[in-house]
Amino acid sequence: MTDRPAFGVNYVPRQQWWNAWLDFDERSIAEDLAAIAALGCDHVRIQCLWPVFQPTPTTVSAAAMTRLSVLLDRAHDVGLDVWVTVLNGFLSGWVFRPPWIPKANLFTDTLALAAAKTLIASVAELVAAHPAGAGIDLGNEPNMLVGFEPSKVTTQDLDDWARTLIDAAHAAAPGLPVVLGADHQPWTTSQTGFTPALLANEPDLTTVHAWPYFSGFIGHFGEQNDLAWSIGAFLAQVAAAHQTAPKPLWIQEIGVAPEWVTDVSVEHATERLLRHSLSVPGVGAVTWWASHDIRPEYGGFAPLEYGLGLLDVHNHVKPAGHRFAEVVADLRKAAPTPRLAPTSVALPPDGVADLEFATEWAAAWSDGIPPEITRAGR
Repeated sequence: MTDRPAFGVNYVPRQQWWNAWLDFDERSIAEDLAAIAALGCDHVRIQCLWPVFQPTPTTVSAAAMTRLSVLLDRAHDVGLDVWVTVLNGFLSGWVFRPPWIPKANLFTDTLALAAAKTLIASVAELVAAHPAGAGIDLGNEPNMLVGFEPSKVTTQDLDDWARTLIDAAHAAAPGLPVVLGADHQPWTTSQTGFTPALLANEPDLTTVHAWPYFSGFIGHFGEQNDLAWSIGAFLAQVAAAHQTAPKPLWIQEIGVAPEWVTDVSVEHATERLLRHSLSVPGVGAVTWWASHDIRPEYGGFAPLEYGLGLLDVHNHVKPAGHRFAEVVADLRKAAPTPRLAPTSVALPPDGVADLEFATEWAAAWSDGIPPEITRAGR
């Protein structure tokens, strides 16, 4: 991340979704990336599919790696940096398990962990060697896989898994940034997940996934209340409160589905999510979900997944995409000075930033500026 705010999208290919790795169309991908760059984006986050990239536990698909390199080439052509998310895992509500490990636990099984290290190292080396390579993400919301594992997974298991793979990536590609894209639950619930301390401090950047619906913010505050769209600012501050030393904050996923709003427009929600996200100290990047809608003929996804794009399936800019581009251009010219109110609110002793705590945080806003979130005892 640079000194100025970075803006990007989570790329969803308009042809074949991420099954594009199997039915690869370089021309349509190049067109997609050019359309993304035209929105004013400087980076994309992309998703590998674990079973495609690692057909056996000891091998990595040469074809998939070649296609990844081609995608990086086409992104570089239009000035986009690329973050590559590797062990997916969990994506758009679908679960991908490598076929060679049908019953073992992905987080604790010796073979699964050795295989993950192999794939992480291979992708890290490729990304580090490419001029468009920005860094790697271990996996997309891997904490969501806990409920699909055949045996119990503990918080310690997850933290140990993350540390092992961060170390593997750093050993393979020293200096390449490595992040971990967990969802909101480790910050806002007591469910089994990565510890906030690990997420805040051990990856090279601290990432948050700030969804106004899944976090409960829309339902709790109401869509006409501007606080419903402050989830990015809230989670960024929660994450910062868990840091032992400051490091860049990346709002790695944020977005809005048309069916979540009835009284305000998707364009309004888009603008408010972006502006709130850049209003607090430490946020260096915001990455929208998603670049493109999913084609309606691709059945099986949850209904909300089909309309999350800034671009439609023909690469036409949607109204929300136009608003995104306008706000990004404005924020680049005159990014708000991040400010916090002189008051502060302390996280509960257990560190869980649930909706009850969000209400306390919201009540402490002063003149439209949120209070600082601190950790109890600091």
